[in-house]
Amino acid sequence: MNPTLFISHGAPNLVLSNLKSKKSLEDIGRNLKIPKYIIIFSAHYLTKDLKIINPKANELMYDFYGFEEELYRFKYNIKSNKELTTNLINNLKNENINISIDENRVSFDHGVWSILSIMFPKLEIPVLQLSIPISYSSSELINLGEKLKTFKDEALIICSGSLTHNLGDASYGSNIKNYAKEFNDKLIEIIKNGNNEELINISKNINFYKNHPSTEHFLPLYIAFGNAINKSGKSFNSEMLFSNISMESFIFDKDEKIN
Repeated sequence: MNPTLFISHGAPNLVLSNLKSKKSLEDIGRNLKIPKYIIIFSAHYLTKDLKIINPKANELMYDFYGFEEELYRFKYNIKSNKELTTNLINNLKNENINISIDENRVSFDHGVWSILSIMFPKLEIPVLQLSIPISYSSSELINLGEKLKTFKDEALIICSGSLTHNLGDASYGSNIKNYAKEFNDKLIEIIKNGNNEELINISKNINFYKNHPSTEHFLPLYIAFGNAINKSGKSFNSEMLFSNISMESFIFDKDEKIN
């Protein structure tokens, strides 16, 4: 069985950096058993209802601006797969999860390729990207993760977002903002203890909307939590950037061989 990952992906130029978070992704990639394929969710692919990208997808999306020119020339071999896409759709429909192919989505956003290119520099397996369905409640997102458990024997399931994501209040300097640290520490505790009720109700936390003025970067955590057989997750990366952007990432159902 493969583990489940929630990864705070940070800015796309993570791939060009020497940050601790990049090293953490390199380390976990080296220690993971290579799965048959990858199923991934990204905060940068939102749809009303659940979608899966076109199985012909094999390109990178440069869905950002203002970064280094080198980043726009960055290349990475990545592709989806028709047979695996059909199988996933049929399995989810049998579980009463409505899903359809997004024919117009033929490339992978930076919430996907930035982290995969660090973890797997030479990717030789297919990648199936599913959308974040914004019509789903937190409980429904957890249930979606639950329904994907049957794929864990073959697929590595990755949920790419950010534990905190208030870009409007980010700043340079070493002083970490209290609301970000308090929220980050609270989530570490919730995930460590596998507390389903607290996670579902986390939007009532006084610091939630300070850290997530919009919620798309937090939503993948619900799916990862639902997908975990052992709800107690362990952090494999702790770094706070720009005073309030947490790169905290979690692994669930950890094999003891993984450091």
